[in-house]
Amino acid sequence: MNCGAGSVEGAEADAQRTDIRDAFAPLGLDPRVALVVGSALASAITGSVERGAEVVAVAGGDGSLGTAADALSGTEAVLGVLPLGTFNHLAKDLGIPIDLADAARVVVEGSTVTIDLAVVNERVFVNNSSIGLYPVMVDLRDEIRTERGWGKVRSVPLASWHVLRRLPARRLRIRAGEKRWHLRSPFVFVGNNMYEVGPKGIGSRTRIADGELCCYVATTETRLGLLRLALGAATRGAASTPTLESACSGEVTIDAHGHRVLVAIDGEIATLRSPLCYRTRAGALQVRVPVGVEPPEGPPEGPPAESGIEHDGVDAPGDADR
Repeated sequence: MNCGAGSVEGAEADAQRTDIRDAFAPLGLDPRVALVVGSALASAITGSVERGAEVVAVAGGDGSLGTAADALSGTEAVLGVLPLGTFNHLAKDLGIPIDLADAARVVVEGSTVTIDLAVVNERVFVNNSSIGLYPVMVDLRDEIRTERGWGKVRSVPLASWHVLRRLPARRLRIRAGEKRWHLRSPFVFVGNNMYEVGPKGIGSRTRIADGELCCYVATTETRLGLLRLALGAATRGAASTPTLESACSGEVTIDAHGHRVLVAIDGEIATLRSPLCYRTRAGALQVRVPVGVEPPEGPPEGPPAESGIEHDGVDAPGDADR
C-alpha cells in the first residue's frame, strides 16, 4: 500500500491496512500488507515476486499502479488492483469495483487478462501522458496547496484560471506513425490505446490491449479556440472537431527542440528532457479483472481524424511551459 496515494495519508494508513485485511478475511485470506512510501513501492513489489507471490495486490492510485506495472512487467506475477487513489482510471477501465471488499474479491477470484503498458523516456505508465495545460495546472495546483494549505479540489479552479490566463504553448515537432505535426500547441495528449472522445463520454478507454498509442493534438492557441475545441469534442467527437487532430501508432515522438518539458504521467508530474519518446509495450502486464470482463481490443471501427496538413509554428518570447 502506497501511504502517499490518494486518500491513504498519514494516520489513516494504519486504519486502511486494517480495512484491507478485513476485506480479504471473508475470502479466507490474511494477506501481508506492507506500508511503503512511493519511492519504496517498486522494491517492495520486487521482493514479493522474489518470495514467490503469484498475485501482488497494490493499494493506491494510478501513479502507484504505473510503478507496480513496471516492476511486474516481464514476470509471471499478476497485478491485483485495490483502487485507493483519487481518480482510479485504470480500475474503471478494467471494470474493477471501487468498493474495497468487492475489489478484494476480484483479486482472489477474478480472471487474469493481459493488457498493454506504455513508456515515455523509460517512465512506464498505464493510462496516459500529456504536456501543456494539464501538467502546468497540476504543478501550480500543488504550489497553491503548499502555500495556502488548501485541498486539491479547492486549489484546482484558481490554478486553472492562472493557466488559462497565460495559455502556455510550445513549438513542437510531433511524429506518430506516418503523421507529422510542426506547430505551436497548448496541449498534447498521448493515451495508452484509444480514448473515448465524444457525446458518449470523454476519458474512458475504448481499447486497452490493442498495442497502440493514440496521440491527440490541439491545433489552436486561443482561449476561444480551446473553448470551441472542448465543446466540439464533447458534443461531436474528435473526428468532427477540426482543431483536435489525432493519430495512433506504436511509437510517438514529441520534440520540443531540446528543452526540458513538464510532463503529466498518469496524473503525476515530471520534468523530462526533449525529445519525448513514447512507445508501447504490448501485452506486457497480467492483471486481475472481474470474471466475464475482457479488456476491449481489436482494430478500431474507423481511423482517427487526420487532416494530412503539416502546420508551421514560430517561437515566441516565453515559449516554455511556465
